[in-house]
Amino acid sequence: MTQAKLKALVIGSSSPGGLGEAVAKRLSEDGCDVIVAARSESKIAELAEKLGGRHVTCDVRNEASIRAACEAAAPFDILVNAAGTTCAGGLSKIDRGQLEDQMELHFTANALLLKHAIPSMPNGGSIVLFSSVTASLAGAGLTAYSCAKAALEQLVRVAAIELGDRGLRVNAVSPGFSKTPMTEAIFADPALANMYLGRVPYEARAVLPNEVASAVAWLSSQDCFVSGEIVQVSGGAQLGSLPNGSELRNLRKA
Repeated sequence: MTQAKLKALVIGSSSPGGLGEAVAKRLSEDGCDVIVAARSESKIAELAEKLGGRHVTCDVRNEASIRAACEAAAPFDILVNAAGTTCAGGLSKIDRGQLEDQMELHFTANALLLKHAIPSMPNGGSIVLFSSVTASLAGAGLTAYSCAKAALEQLVRVAAIELGDRGLRVNAVSPGFSKTPMTEAIFADPALANMYLGRVPYEARAVLPNEVASAVAWLSSQDCFVSGEIVQVSGGAQLGSLPNGSELRNLRKA
């Protein structure tokens, strides 16, 4: 008997060259029926056509949109949420809006996504969220972003405990610095990029989108007996440190 294809819903996959797109392509190559989702229907429709799959629109800041996307894609075996953005700024200048925006996007949205995905996922399903190496490494100017990602990581652990008897595994990947549309500002400044990448123990380079996608594919596979874990995909960057304030100030003066 031919085994039924797994169905995957990949949210945040509309940016060409982004991590979400890489994940959608990899899962499709591995034989999954992939449904891609993002706020921009035109961009996501184009990717869906290339993959021979479907698309749904989903604004993760809107609970009604999350619920509608999950219902439209149901049932699905794999859920991946790569939607996100970064935010940099020192404590002395940060405003409440930045803090609330990052918590909404990286913590609240994921909690609500899990809430509405549960009824749409069969026993044996896998959920993979996206954290960041900055969730475990303290760095200057990253209060809003890194603290929101740290909250996401605790959500993964709590959800893994709650959903285990429901037959669902919950994990996250934690990429190091990757050259994507979201990190263009860092890589546009070679000195700044080298300051971060020079601290990576293995090969001192950026992580590639396909390397992150490979980790997601493994966590999503049916023979993966892992739940509640944050898988670091950073060449060992999580073992080191991020630039401190004086290093960044000296770079600006150079």
